[in-house]
Amino acid sequence: MEELLAGGNTTEGVVKAGRTVRRPRGHRAAFASEVLRALNAAGVTWAPTYLGIDAEGRDTFSYIPGMTTDHPSQRDERSYAAFGGMLRELHDFSRGIPLASGAECLVHGDPGPFNVVMAEGMPVALIDWDSVHPGDAMEDVGYAGWTWCIHAVGNVPVADQARRLRQLADGYDAELRADVLIDAIFRCQDSIIRIEGANAGDGRLSDQRRRHARTAVEWAASCRHVLSTNLQLFTDALRHD
Repeated sequence: MEELLAGGNTTEGVVKAGRTVRRPRGHRAAFASEVLRALNAAGVTWAPTYLGIDAEGRDTFSYIPGMTTDHPSQRDERSYAAFGGMLRELHDFSRGIPLASGAECLVHGDPGPFNVVMAEGMPVALIDWDSVHPGDAMEDVGYAGWTWCIHAVGNVPVADQARRLRQLADGYDAELRADVLIDAIFRCQDSIIRIEGANAGDGRLSDQRRRHARTAVEWAASCRHVLSTNLQLFTDALRHD
């Protein structure tokens, strides 16, 4: 018996079947499955186990109990550093391996909290590997810093946002420079505003897709405003005195 999975940014058609998850294969599925096989072989415990392709042509993964989160109230305060450490493990593991194709490392590409399974407030799995690609580690760190820590909604005090950003940064690299991380966050936000802004005005796309694009632009722009108007507070929190 199959149960449709929803929530977060779940791809349409993802289901739970027993102790497995079945997911329709996209155009990046072959590469993503290679990456997961490599992580599984290396014993990376937070990577879903890739189990192959089922009779209906869907990718099959181990099911990991837990939930995704969209607000700090759903997370343990230790989760930010813990997730920073998970990203560092991915990047360190993939430096110099053939799958990285000469780039700095492999980049998950979408490491927001909507793609992290949490149990008792702590991250236990990074899921949805369709966007994995060779690239620059700061793509992931900037995006995670933004999506985990910077909030324009939800009544999260900015001082708490800055403190959690420091925790995530320390979990990744205790020597990470404030200006490098903040620049990476701005670049991620500006990229979403640019790409989804173009999609919002593309008449070839469905109404639903264009609505999603407008929502993404509003989200990125509002979070960018939080960061830019409180830049000194975030910078001070990230400094290593």
